[in-house]
Amino acid sequence: MEALEILPGLLATPFGGLVYKGHVIIADLHLGFEEEMSRKGVYLPPAQLKKALEVLKLSLKISNKVIIAGDLKHLFSKLGRMEQRDVLRFLDAAEEMGAELILVRGNHDNFVRHLLQERGFDVVNELDIGEIKVVHGHEDVEPGEITVMGHEHPSLALRDPIGATAKFPCFLKVPHERGYLVVLPAVGLYQTGTNVSLIKESYLSPIIKKYAKLEEAVPYVADEELGVVEFPPLGMMTDVLVSE
Repeated sequence: MEALEILPGLLATPFGGLVYKGHVIIADLHLGFEEEMSRKGVYLPPAQLKKALEVLKLSLKISNKVIIAGDLKHLFSKLGRMEQRDVLRFLDAAEEMGAELILVRGNHDNFVRHLLQERGFDVVNELDIGEIKVVHGHEDVEPGEITVMGHEHPSLALRDPIGATAKFPCFLKVPHERGYLVVLPAVGLYQTGTNVSLIKESYLSPIIKKYAKLEEAVPYVADEELGVVEFPPLGMMTDVLVSE
């Protein structure tokens, strides 16, 4: 499973993790998503935890230092019963496998701090590792030279000349005045993502809305069979991008 260097020392992996200086950074697990959907009358197979554990195992093959760039869990207003069960199973597995886990708190990560701290895992609002800053991306923070974030669940959606479309989870490397934003794909199986586009209003993060140079943004599709595939900048793909 070959990673691709997208910035000096910053490696994108086919499973959606970013490797930097002995750390693996993943984002947007959204454990418990099935519980919320069941309340709305939509019953999904319980696959979110399974996918998260697969990604955790792949991460730990690289390093025991794993950073979650926000949204370990899904519900905003509480810690649901099934959600708590899945979060505990994930944290117990991480502890058993010897992970040194840090959660960079996302907007969904309410009511879980004590669960992590009981296992010796840290919860922070942002994290600096060498030259990079790791945030979730839901708050308006001034980006550094390299800022790694989640929150957007980016996907590259393309349309061919006869109108057929395809959608792929991707990393997005976005230039700004002082450096780059690197947006991680979501780990969550059901978080298929925001279609990357040139329209700033279509993004969730105030960081992207305020600082991004989207015409020069480069998507890197992450696929466990194909590897990490670099595409042209968004400004060169206007005829084939599906923005909605």
